Amino acid sequence: MSTVVLQSYRTTNVAPWMTCCMQTVREWAALRGFTYEFVDDALFDYASPQLRALPRNSILPLTDVARLGLLRARLASDYERALWIDADVVIFRPEQLLVADDGGAMLCHQIWSSQDAQQRLVHRKGINNAFMMFRRGHPLLAFLHYSAVQLYGHYDSATMPPTAIGTTFLTKLGTLLPIRLMPNVACLSPMLVSALVHGTNTEWLTEHATQFGQPFYAANLCHSMLSEGEEIAPHREKFSDAQLTTMVETLMHTRGRQLLSRDA
Repeated sequence: MSTVVLQSYRTTNVAPWMTCCMQTVREWAALRGFTYEFVDDALFDYASPQLRALPRNSILPLTDVARLGLLRARLASDYERALWIDADVVIFRPEQLLVADDGGAMLCHQIWSSQDAQQRLVHRKGINNAFMMFRRGHPLLAFLHYSAVQLYGHYDSATMPPTAIGTTFLTKLGTLLPIRLMPNVACLSPMLVSALVHGTNTEWLTEHATQFGQPFYAANLCHSMLSEGEEIAPHREKFSDAQLTTMVETLMHTRGRQLLSRDA
């Protein structure tokens, strides 16, 4: 089955840690015999001029629309299966990260760990689009693309929440529609990234792994949550490129051991 792995990121000043993450995806694609394609700012050509012209306070919703358009375009060409992987996903156990051949469409399982007002750990189950897989002709991709375009037009784009078309919509959809989820890619909230960067509060990482409920071999580092507004990443901390690069390199060297409740 011909498969393409797609990634994109703004090409100006790509941080070294992001380059490290994308390299792990390129190597994983090669290991699996998949074609790898990096799409630069041309990603936004896959959103209509009308949507691109609207005012916005975040680039994320437009990216959510464009990535679905790109996936549809690649499946309309030479590929039977297309995967989207966010540029801030690091694969630290590539030989164990598999994509089922019989899956027609998959989004990504998420456990979002944070603290409540009493500083207690809370974990919210969700669905994100950091890792997506679709086979040619699967109706979910067409539905998600149509929904994303409609939602973008429905919202006041200038005040649209950054996750409106991504995690917020997909998590709500998952309460109504059975959606197959990629089970082995975790999503690290800013507080978990902080624990990794500083080597502190390791119990947060252990509890997150327990709540996740299954082994994972890659992690979405949620760069947008570190840089977007306070409403989606309360109490976030500003990390330097050097800190994040060291964190990614450590995850690669240790094969993510510090993230897991037990060595999977």
